[in-house]
Amino acid sequence: PIMLATAARSGAAAASPVTRNRSQLHGAQRASAAARLPPHQSSRSDFAVLASSSTSQRRWRQTLGGTLRADSQRRHGGAAAVTRAGGQAPGPLNDSLDKSAVRNGVGSEIATNDAAGNVNKEAVVLEEEAPANIDPQQFLWSSVAFYLVMGGGAQLASSALGVHPDVYDGMQAVNLDAASLWTLPLLASLVFAITQADRFEFLSEVRDIFKVSVVPSLAPLGLGGVVLLSLGAGVGEEAFFRGFLMPFADGQLARLGAPDQAASAGVLVATSVFFGALHAITPAYFIWATGAGLLFGLEYMQDGLGTAAFTHTLYDFLAFGFILVSWPSDEAGDARELPPQGTSKDGGGSDENKR
Repeated sequence: PIMLATAARSGAAAASPVTRNRSQLHGAQRASAAARLPPHQSSRSDFAVLASSSTSQRRWRQTLGGTLRADSQRRHGGAAAVTRAGGQAPGPLNDSLDKSAVRNGVGSEIATNDAAGNVNKEAVVLEEEAPANIDPQQFLWSSVAFYLVMGGGAQLASSALGVHPDVYDGMQAVNLDAASLWTLPLLASLVFAITQADRFEFLSEVRDIFKVSVVPSLAPLGLGGVVLLSLGAGVGEEAFFRGFLMPFADGQLARLGAPDQAASAGVLVATSVFFGALHAITPAYFIWATGAGLLFGLEYMQDGLGTAAFTHTLYDFLAFGFILVSWPSDEAGDARELPPQGTSKDGGGSDENKR
């Protein structure tokens, strides 16, 4: 599950509450915003706040606090009127926050500050977020089409530019024993990432991206979809990076008179970094993907293109399975965090009964 996360994150994770809250909210800002919102609204990240300076943070808090106080007075005044009329006053769990008032209040503050010229235009951003997961079938077939273009393009380029052996010929020989052994270090890194994600922030960041961007689109596909994606990634990516790009670059350096060993080492490193850069959903994942590119490149040089493609396919299949089991989507967890309407967060019954 390497390049798929990059493609999915550009559409879905950009709007996800998990990734944006982790990367864009400081702890104090998140606690301040959550403290001012009713419990049933704060846990789903209705608002994301970015502040570039302590002054703008303070102004945002003052504006939000004043708007919330006015909203609270409006609701409580309405509650008193309803009570006098013999009705039931709306409680904090069954009366929604006036979000438009908050947006308008903060928007006025931004406009005033911009007119005064004393706050950066990007000082404060208030945004209502909404999940936007990619449709599973769209995710599957767009990925498969992408890998077909990658593999087919590599074959056409190899034939046109005289790269020998070409991609098709290189895929013919597969050493299953060697491919299985090459898979072991990749699986070890996967087990470490899954078991240690709660201890290391760089791993938990990758986990959150997969849980929000990939798993919701991958899980409904079933075994057949996972096999198809794994095969597409293993064959398509290896066809391009190792089947075409490495021998083509090596041949160009040889024509320039570069020593064989130096040219091979340089091409291996350069293509591995390129491979990692195209999978860089986080800095840590870039490092891991570069290491995986080095491993696939060494395997290609030692055991051939077909063996490297088999290792890549096998690892992706096993990794998808581990991730689906170990990193399920957050949607169920978020539902557990939200108390039902009319129920307090500590599970103590309705708000009216507690009073």
